Amino acid sequence: MSYTIMITAPDFDPKGMALLNEMGAKTVIAPAYSTEEELAKLAADNEVDGIIVRVGQVTKQVIDASPKLRVLSKGGIGVDNVDVDHATAKGIVVCNTRYSNSQSVAEHALAMIIGAYKDLIRLDQDTRNGGWAKAVYSGTELAGKHVGLIGYGGNGRALATMLKSLKCKISVYDPYLGHNADFTGVTRCESIDDFLGEVDVLSVHCPRTKESLNMIDKDQIAKMKTGSVIVNCARGGIVNEDALLDGLTSGKIAAAGIDVFLTEPPAKDHPFFKLENIIVSPHVAGVTDESGEVSGVMSVENVYKILDNKPIDLDCVVNPDALPKR
Repeated sequence: MSYTIMITAPDFDPKGMALLNEMGAKTVIAPAYSTEEELAKLAADNEVDGIIVRVGQVTKQVIDASPKLRVLSKGGIGVDNVDVDHATAKGIVVCNTRYSNSQSVAEHALAMIIGAYKDLIRLDQDTRNGGWAKAVYSGTELAGKHVGLIGYGGNGRALATMLKSLKCKISVYDPYLGHNADFTGVTRCESIDDFLGEVDVLSVHCPRTKESLNMIDKDQIAKMKTGSVIVNCARGGIVNEDALLDGLTSGKIAAAGIDVFLTEPPAKDHPFFKLENIIVSPHVAGVTDESGEVSGVMSVENVYKILDNKPIDLDCVVNPDALPKR
């Protein structure tokens, strides 16, 4: 059976697109960062059966636009741009491509941590501007440092594997993992307060939810060691931006790496951009050729498994209550 599938951005993996063509799908491509009104109109005009979610907000208005809609398939892990509650109420399955970009995100986070420790941004700019700081520069080794991870799913575990090779001490907080999960080589903590005052680096790898929004605020930063580093390659808003700005300008936080913002894209005059002790990137930690291929193919496969009522990996289903009863 031929289905109509909308993709909410034009930057979709070629192998994923080839699979859609192979399946005989009618494909509707939305411009990047279309408004919810624009997405809803495309969904309504084409009576889409499924939506592959890239960027943009898939709100109640978008979900209600097509009477045929049965599945929302997110390329990636976080589904904070999808109204999951409304989709569930309507029996529309929300999927993600869990673990597809874990290696990519972990590598990006590690690059930001090392970049912060080695002060690479300022060294680069100084050298380009004619400076030669060899006589006065002194870096810091990451090896042996204490790293705290908030979230120990695929991304957090991938980063922990890399950090273990550097003989880092690793503490993790993830209340959603059962105690039978594998915590080999790390210390599981019942609260972030168990390690917050001890870690040299704090790296965030959890979804943004009502519970995690502003999880790291001014009170939490005040508990951290002076000179520590914060990295967020998860979702904007988990680390409160105003609190982090204060920490970076006061010297409480030595450096930060931020791939995600509360509002994306951020304003051109965002105060982070005036600081030299922060590395920023445009929410691309999980974007690599390798992860894009896996995620693109998985997002299409998930759509068709739901539309054709075939078995699907439950780890990829965000709202299992919406699955059709078999």
